[in-house]
Amino acid sequence: MSHMNHVEAYYLLFTSLTLLLSLVYFGANAYLSLNLKLPPRRREVELDQVTAVIPVYNEDPETFSKVLRSLRKQGVRFIVVGDGCDEPYRRMTTEMGGEFVHLERRSGKREALAHGVKNVRTKFTLLLDSDTLLPEDGVRNLLSLMSEDVGGVGANVKILKGTTISYFSELIERLKEATMRSVSGSGYAVLLNGKCSLYRTELIRPFIQSREFRNPTFMGRSALVGDDKQLTNFVISKGYRALVDFDTVVVTTPPETLRKFALQLLRWARANYYFFLRELRDGTMFKRGPLYVYNFIYTSLLPFILIAFSFVDTYILGSVIVDTNLSDYDVALLNGGHFLLHFPFILAKRLVFAFLIGSPLINVHSMIHLATGIHHVFSIPLRFRYSVILLHVSSYLTSVPFIYSLWRILRDEKVKTLVLGSFGLFIQMFVVIYALLTVWKLDKWLTR
Repeated sequence: MSHMNHVEAYYLLFTSLTLLLSLVYFGANAYLSLNLKLPPRRREVELDQVTAVIPVYNEDPETFSKVLRSLRKQGVRFIVVGDGCDEPYRRMTTEMGGEFVHLERRSGKREALAHGVKNVRTKFTLLLDSDTLLPEDGVRNLLSLMSEDVGGVGANVKILKGTTISYFSELIERLKEATMRSVSGSGYAVLLNGKCSLYRTELIRPFIQSREFRNPTFMGRSALVGDDKQLTNFVISKGYRALVDFDTVVVTTPPETLRKFALQLLRWARANYYFFLRELRDGTMFKRGPLYVYNFIYTSLLPFILIAFSFVDTYILGSVIVDTNLSDYDVALLNGGHFLLHFPFILAKRLVFAFLIGSPLINVHSMIHLATGIHHVFSIPLRFRYSVILLHVSSYLTSVPFIYSLWRILRDEKVKTLVLGSFGLFIQMFVVIYALLTVWKLDKWLTR
């Protein structure tokens, strides 16, 4: 047996290090997300000091009507900004007792928010999307967390299920919730979701009306995406806390088509890289606590790590991550010890490949190798190839605590959401890589 060369040694060292980083990421987020405690709520709130601002463009009238009805039940004022559109939104708004502001031409969400907030005369402003339904007492709950040192409170977002794509979106929202829960314990939320968030009016009004918010740029181009992330960062930069009320769940509609779903993911991914570079440059990332920094760096660098592993596995080591040779895989696991622990993986892989490529579940050749592996389980040195396989298997096992926390967070149809939603994650993987290659294209909203 040949000795391990330098390339193999560095590969195993790098793989072991990334395995440790993954274990910290999944373990810390799983534990903290399940043990989050929200700060105490105020009993007395001033609903008459809240005005909702709702930009609308090309929204389904039936959905928009439901949003207005859910808002009217809250007992707060509301202003609808028609972004280059008028009827039927003006009529529906006035019938519900709201104020309608009409913009002659479509100017985008940021301009619509600026015009809406300019007309607010109350202490607090609720920024609400035109497709997002509030729960009963939703505004009251958000307001109850608005203590003197809090500048903004965001709602938790749930996807209205029905279509297959809705399950894609729901799983991604719950993954975001899991990591946001873990970071929120510091009092500095990752994001106050643009779907529904409450702010102090005099805190955000000057900023929303500023050129920095209305016409942001990146690499010399307009950067229209990520308005909610920019607002969140602004609140924290002014010394206020930003909280997410995970118990107040608003419901929103998913993208209608697979194309719109992919474009939504693309917009989010580009915004993520944009703010990663921006926060890294201005140092605001490091004001949010160590877990926020760790999560942001880990998730931003993850595509690079995956690409590097795929390249090294395929073109340098001459192997692939998924080994279709059943007997080699079995012997590798056995050589690593803990036969009873690894037996379910051996059986599962046999079943998968028997189904996908017609490999026999049991054959004489593999049984000979299996018997040989058991016989020499403590006497054969662990070869490099087997080490690679074991490290890849271990990398999957590191996510088990996180999957458990995700299972706890899912509210209904858990199995269906996990199964169907995994296809959405598969799409997201390719979208994120494309977003990385086109990160400067932030001048279009894409989904409207």
